[in-house]
Amino acid sequence: MCYNYIILFLLVDMAEATLTNEMKRHAVIVSLAAGHTDSEIATFLKVARSFVFKVRTELGAAKGDGAEASQRKQVCRRSDSIRNAEFVSRVQSVIDENPGKSMRSLGRELQVDEATIRRVVHEDLRYTSYAMRRGQFMSEITKVNRLTRAKRLLNKLKHPEEPGMIWFFSDEKNFVQDQKVNRKNDRWLCKTPDDVPTIMHTKFPASVMVLGVVSSEGDVMPPHFFSAGARVNAVGYTEVLRTVVKPWIATVAGTRPYVFQQDSAPCHTARTTQEWMADNFHDHVTPNVWPPSSPDLNPLDFYVWGVVERDSNSHSHNTITALKSAIVDAMANIPKTHLITACSRFRRRVEAVIAANGGFIE
Repeated sequence: MCYNYIILFLLVDMAEATLTNEMKRHAVIVSLAAGHTDSEIATFLKVARSFVFKVRTELGAAKGDGAEASQRKQVCRRSDSIRNAEFVSRVQSVIDENPGKSMRSLGRELQVDEATIRRVVHEDLRYTSYAMRRGQFMSEITKVNRLTRAKRLLNKLKHPEEPGMIWFFSDEKNFVQDQKVNRKNDRWLCKTPDDVPTIMHTKFPASVMVLGVVSSEGDVMPPHFFSAGARVNAVGYTEVLRTVVKPWIATVAGTRPYVFQQDSAPCHTARTTQEWMADNFHDHVTPNVWPPSSPDLNPLDFYVWGVVERDSNSHSHNTITALKSAIVDAMANIPKTHLITACSRFRRRVEAVIAANGGFIE
């Protein structure tokens, strides 16, 4: 049979124009017996694939074996026929078991194309894929205290001692010399992944602690840098308030009434610090009023520090001096209108904490 098969192929190449349909049919039969596919036979013999398929079907019918008559691939159903109510319900049940499963994993598990899963998720279930959020752990006791103090803080905002009071918000933050990279949002436009630069981080980068103060009217105090390695206690913090913060507030506020805000760090809530603030500031937020674990309420936490770090750490710094200079420039360049808008959200955020029964709002 193999000998006849070779002879027939030679005849096809040498005298193709003189081959009759019967000769071609015989060549196809021999090729099918040799185990070649329809596509290979049609290409080699230079005949239509439909002719090869017809011969195969006739042979299968003659043998009484319909399964052997065709080698066509099984065609998948159209996605619009798969996406029935039963299939959507199956997708829903799999997502309910593990909402963190990827679209590709869902497609493999349900044996359908990923595009079909995406249509079901977005169009039928009306779901959106969100990034996982990270948050600070909060106990039930902390939630209760946060709710109670948020109500006190809101009452202070609703009933100020004097009309037109300015709020001064303060906070400390550690900045490091390494470049800051947002793994989710920072992108690099290029042709291949090899062109994307690698951002190197040092194991123990040098850092500096910064005290920042902003006003509800958009004023920004030049950042104060604590000495390297210094432990900020009540004495050192009070000295900074006396020599740095109070003179700047006096320049900005003049004779107008104001409220000074700070968080619940130990050096802030110390008795000596509270006594000094009561004697030297017009008004301040006491420890029994400011909610614990509340970075989502302070404009420096939810706006200022992010803007400053984005600009000051857009590249790494070789020295602490260069880092400090970048921080000073970044704080000085914060748009005043943007800062006023951020501070104006303070009261709405306090109300949101109350509505959330003391839980986090972002």
